[in-house]
Amino acid sequence: MGSGSRAVEAIASDLIDGLESWREAKRNSKGGINANVFCAGLYVSEHLARTYPLKRSDYLADSQVKGAGGRAAQGILHKHGEDRPFLKEGGRTSRMTKEVAVELVALLDAHPRALDLRSLPATELSQVAWTLQAWFVEQISAEYFGKQRIKADFSPTAPVRAAVAALLKAAQERGGNTAGAVAQHLVGAKLALRFPQMTIGNDSYTTADVQTSRPGDFLVGDTAIHVTMSPGQPLFEGRCKANGVAGYRSRVLVPESKLAAAVQLADLAKVGEHVVVQSVEDFVGTNVEEMGEFREQGIRSGLRLLLETYNERAAAAETDPSLLIELPENL
Repeated sequence: MGSGSRAVEAIASDLIDGLESWREAKRNSKGGINANVFCAGLYVSEHLARTYPLKRSDYLADSQVKGAGGRAAQGILHKHGEDRPFLKEGGRTSRMTKEVAVELVALLDAHPRALDLRSLPATELSQVAWTLQAWFVEQISAEYFGKQRIKADFSPTAPVRAAVAALLKAAQERGGNTAGAVAQHLVGAKLALRFPQMTIGNDSYTTADVQTSRPGDFLVGDTAIHVTMSPGQPLFEGRCKANGVAGYRSRVLVPESKLAAAVQLADLAKVGEHVVVQSVEDFVGTNVEEMGEFREQGIRSGLRLLLETYNERAAAAETDPSLLIELPENL
């Protein structure tokens, strides 16, 4: 590693140490941080990549930060591998963004590393700015995306399967394992409500079946229930056949969009006559409507109870608060 690279890393590391203290001072009484704080960081680091020291005319325009906007913020996040939808305005219309940007520049200027920043060649200054910007993106991932509950629009008069489908779609848009975790805990919540006299298992989504010696994600009676967003041949050839040998019935729950493919996979594995394949939407939705006695008020109350039960179970099993569902006001 060259001396220039080591110097860049050392400068960036020291600046980030200062930013971490600054970040903690930005927390409100509930421990949260306004996302516009980090928007300011995205833009200041973008301008820092081109010049230092930063004069007000370098990064401010009239009443706002130069280049601020939803598209600009999303573009910066994309450069660092973060593609989840962020603030629509990207902090452009908030006075806080400008105030924090001025504060950040003052923080840089007052930092002991300011003299080192001044002496860096353009390429190394750009590298420091990139590292600082990556830190701000990490804060957005943790403090904004990591604390946003899953939201979906529900119509209280629509079938419950439509509400389940909306939740799964919102979870899929988050990426990663979110949709799988949401599907599993929705099924768990439904089973807990349908069979209150039974103890319905509640494991983290990342807990592999083999770690708990369980025949499926849930075991109700002698039926092993598997919940998956991406059904594959190993599930039917391996788990379902093994369950049959062990005396368990199998039920595989998949999103509606994968139902036909899952049925075909079961047939190819020659277990189609012994394994029930059903959509998560119908499995959860139909039961909620039955428990609500197919009456609008009962169904609405049942859907709210399902979501409340989901949140309780997800909070108990998962460490990620962003897996919780925001309860709609119209239920």
